[in-house]
Amino acid sequence: VVSTQSTEAVVSTQSTGNMSRNKLSEIPEAVYSMKALCSLILSNNQIGKLDANKLIGLTSLVCIDLENNNLGRLPPELSLIPKLRTLSVMGNSFKIPRPDVLAKGSTEVIAWLKNRVPA
Repeated sequence: VVSTQSTEAVVSTQSTGNMSRNKLSEIPEAVYSMKALCSLILSNNQIGKLDANKLIGLTSLVCIDLENNNLGRLPPELSLIPKLRTLSVMGNSFKIPRPDVLAKGSTEVIAWLKNRVPA
């Protein structure tokens, strides 16, 4: 388990927050205050759900790596992160989006999510 204090140290001084392989079940709260974060690497954890509304506040975020977690779904609101270009989500348990959408890459996944954001 990563403490909040050590999480803050990891991401506060860098534009990349790498918290992969830490057995995290959720994104640490400290991450959401790191407005300069460009890349968030959370692969190979146990994250089961995302708070897209908090992630939207990370306006500098260009890349999110959530591969090999326990995500049951992708919130469409992820597509509202203004600069997001890379969204890596392979190796999760969700059935939607379908594997054929995932196989097309980040641009297609983000577009698929954008089409599902409630009006």
